[in-house]
Amino acid sequence: MKIMKLTLTFVVALIITINCNAQALLKIKRNEFKITDAGFKEAWQAVKSGNKLMLAGPGTYREARKDYLDAYRYNPNNPELNYMIGISYLYSDDKFESIKYLKKAFKGKQDVSPDIRLMLGRAYHQVLDFDNAILEYSEYIKTIPPKEIAAKKPVVDGYIVECRNGKELVAQPKRLVVLNLGKGINSEYDDYNPVISRDEKTMFFTSRRMKIEKSPRNPADNKFFEDIYRSKNAGGEWKDAERFDIKINKKKNKKNNAAVAVTSDNDELFIYIGKSRSGDIFSSKLKEGKWTSPRPVSGKINTSARETSMCLSSDGSTMYFCSNEPKSTLGGSDIYIAAKDENGKWQKPKNIGQTINTRSDEIAVSISYNDSTLFFSSKGHKSMGGYDIFKTTLSETGLWSQPENLGYPINTADDDIFYRESKDGRTAYYSSIRESGLGGRDIYKVIFLGAEKEMLQSDENIEVLGIIPPYESIFFTIPDKVRVDTSITMKGRITDSENQKPVVAKLELIDPEISKAVATAISDTEGNYSIKAPAPKQYGIEIVAKGYLLYLDVVNLAGETYMKEYIKDFQLERVEVGAKVILKNIFFEFGKATLKPESYAELDNVVKLLQNNEGVRLEISGHTDNVGSLKTNMKLSEDRAKAVVEYIIGRGIASSRLEYKGYAYTQPIAPNTTEAGRAQNRRVEFKVLSK
Repeated sequence: MKIMKLTLTFVVALIITINCNAQALLKIKRNEFKITDAGFKEAWQAVKSGNKLMLAGPGTYREARKDYLDAYRYNPNNPELNYMIGISYLYSDDKFESIKYLKKAFKGKQDVSPDIRLMLGRAYHQVLDFDNAILEYSEYIKTIPPKEIAAKKPVVDGYIVECRNGKELVAQPKRLVVLNLGKGINSEYDDYNPVISRDEKTMFFTSRRMKIEKSPRNPADNKFFEDIYRSKNAGGEWKDAERFDIKINKKKNKKNNAAVAVTSDNDELFIYIGKSRSGDIFSSKLKEGKWTSPRPVSGKINTSARETSMCLSSDGSTMYFCSNEPKSTLGGSDIYIAAKDENGKWQKPKNIGQTINTRSDEIAVSISYNDSTLFFSSKGHKSMGGYDIFKTTLSETGLWSQPENLGYPINTADDDIFYRESKDGRTAYYSSIRESGLGGRDIYKVIFLGAEKEMLQSDENIEVLGIIPPYESIFFTIPDKVRVDTSITMKGRITDSENQKPVVAKLELIDPEISKAVATAISDTEGNYSIKAPAPKQYGIEIVAKGYLLYLDVVNLAGETYMKEYIKDFQLERVEVGAKVILKNIFFEFGKATLKPESYAELDNVVKLLQNNEGVRLEISGHTDNVGSLKTNMKLSEDRAKAVVEYIIGRGIASSRLEYKGYAYTQPIAPNTTEAGRAQNRRVEFKVLSK
């Protein structure tokens, strides 16, 4: 008998359970599936093909889903088929779709599978619908047979704890944006583990994409073997990645190779190479413009267990790495530290300690440029699901602080790993599975936004929430800097633009020089307000009222005097079901669905609208001009709408309050016969679905 040796991939070695938990195939009975003779033969063949692909492993779940969906067109009501479609979505790339099919399976047959409530719980958990997830988990626990309670209940109880952690973390979102690096880096397959050179001009990463038509698959999970890719940064943009030219990186390779670290002078690359049931860290050096064949790192780092991710201190004298070496680990994979001796060899490593390591796995370690903060992923600390990213800081006494969760939206209910911060700390890169992804794991960039009420200084008037006629009165003008010392009082009335009835609203004056609100007032029941400005200058003004669109404008108090009150009235536009709002300052990379940073201010206004009107649900829609095919434009418009929704969800808005749709060029607002008209048609807008 031939014994198959499994060469563990970098990710499988890290996340050894594989998220699908070896999902069993649910039998679809032929006599229950058949409804008519017409089309049955083809549909049943699609079911069998889908079953074969599902049994092969997660690497072909999406291909299996295509077959199942072909069968679904013949019989959309078969509970077992709906269950399998739901599972194929849940453990690949679209958790929202998973809920739809799993709910339909449960509605058709409540006992369709013993784990149907568990799978619904996992799906709700993944989309951060924690309350429904807890409900489904609790119902599943009631169905566990007594003899299985001891094994299964603690696992599900752990999921419930993660949901409670998630509710707390999502309620306090961090001010940041998570952006997909796009098709130049990511593919429809798994792409992960960005290794950035110290000068931030080169990125190595790992991909499991198809290299040739018959690329070999790893029997461990039926995905393609890992290879190393490289991208160069030019002008702040990562260029299209190419396979890294190194001897072990071959198109027909049946081993797994993953870049894990690079030295500060970019002349030594550390690589994980999978072995039978294990894996070690190797080193390749740049000599005379060529990379040498990888050799095991010197010293006492590698063992017969798995040594996976690693990083180096700024001077290269200290290594942090992960290993599941059974004699010294506290449980699963732990983080270790090793020092280099005067001969350049790594000394015997030490476990970094139980402040950081737990009985669960700690993986994917990296260190900040100043050597003071260690980042890693763990299930053992306060996680909201899967692996979350944590940080710990080194004190002056040489002790590491209690790990802190990096929070939402960096962390999700899925695995978030391989976090690496930039030198200035303003950006970071990491790997995640998110709704904005191109398929499987993708590499994302984190942009930290800074303090609240931050405004860009500009002389240009920017229309923020441009309403389709007749609603045309909501503008936001960025204030200029004007130096004046005296103060004034501003009074006026806030009313409904349609019926002139008074509105109770909160009004804030924002000083653009310090990007903060310097005065606040609330109008009375007659709509009257009075607010005092510290100095007669230009201010941004923000007005918020329940049931009304956010009002942003500028009031110019320069030249006014404290001896005379300044009178200014405001009219607010009511949020109405069916009303459409054009978001005129949304910018994407050319031909892509990647948001540019100059879009964030406008999108944050949509976030505020939703925060102040809890019952409002919106459809975000993407629109294009008529250049190109309908199919291409339909996908582009939908992808852009989806990117906007992902941003808004990332700012703490529940996904259940948002829908997205692409309309391509089917809803023009101007003729497509001129460039000006086409520019107007290239837009993103929202429609109020309910309030």
